[in-house]
Amino acid sequence: MKKIKFILLGLLIIGNLSCSSDDDSVESFDIVGTWTITEGYIEPGTMELDMGGVDLPVEYSGSFVNIDDENRLNFNEDKTFTSIVNNIALEMELVVMGTSQTETFEMNNSFGEGTWELNGSELKINNDNGTSIKYHIDELNGDTLVMSSNVKDMVPDGGSNPMLESMDIDIKITLKRI
Repeated sequence: MKKIKFILLGLLIIGNLSCSSDDDSVESFDIVGTWTITEGYIEPGTMELDMGGVDLPVEYSGSFVNIDDENRLNFNEDKTFTSIVNNIALEMELVVMGTSQTETFEMNNSFGEGTWELNGSELKINNDNGTSIKYHIDELNGDTLVMSSNVKDMVPDGGSNPMLESMDIDIKITLKRI
């Protein structure tokens, strides 16, 4: 169980967010500005964990709780970003071998700062810690930004990570423009 907690916590620390469809209408909107996270969740799913040669099925889902109203994600015109993301927790529901368990993970300043690129509906964030995250913009209008990503699309400092690449975990985050 400690290995599962470590894996999930590592996923949250490395990054968070989302990636999805092809929506050309996104190009006409601008993400430059200050946003606050209002909602986030992990799509329900299942995965197999290799526990010393034994595949262990794990069902999972999750949602952001205790979201601090003062959290900020700032996309600057010069293609840099900064963030203040304190006091957000991810509450994970896990079912392992038929046993349900709820775990809560604190996510403090999980976005950091760095650069961003927007190409159609794909937003790529390059954190100053060396992590690159591809997000799909599901919705972008004057006030709302909805992003989704898959954990397997996160590239940590140093290149690929086979553990992350094997996980098919979708994360979705909703932000409001301030």
